[in-house]
Amino acid sequence: MSTAPIRIGLTTAQREILEGIERHIAQHNQPPSYREIAKMFGFKSTGRVTEVLRALQERGWVTFIPGRARSITVLEKASPRTGGYQLPLALDAALRRYCTSTGETPQDVVADAVALFLDEADGQVAA
Repeated sequence: MSTAPIRIGLTTAQREILEGIERHIAQHNQPPSYREIAKMFGFKSTGRVTEVLRALQERGWVTFIPGRARSITVLEKASPRTGGYQLPLALDAALRRYCTSTGETPQDVVADAVALFLDEADGQVAA
């Protein structure tokens, strides 16, 4: 099972680009340029890259300086990340143990739990 941070609240594109940035930094010891990111993901221009980076920055995953070369920094946080929400360490550990035993992904388990909670809350409000 992966020990990568849980990335709830990110679109598929945001998650893939964030992981691409992390891979690039691991391989090259420096962040990718906007053009390198565009090339990695088949974008025709860097505009889409800037759009996704802004979304990642708003969610607390990266910082960057617009127009400055190789200024992307992936933020590291002390506790597991969930796209803007943090799980307490004990809960994260329990979630990972559960996922290891069932083969489910943490994202799916959390999404199901939230959906069930909201369904139940809607039922209580309507009653």
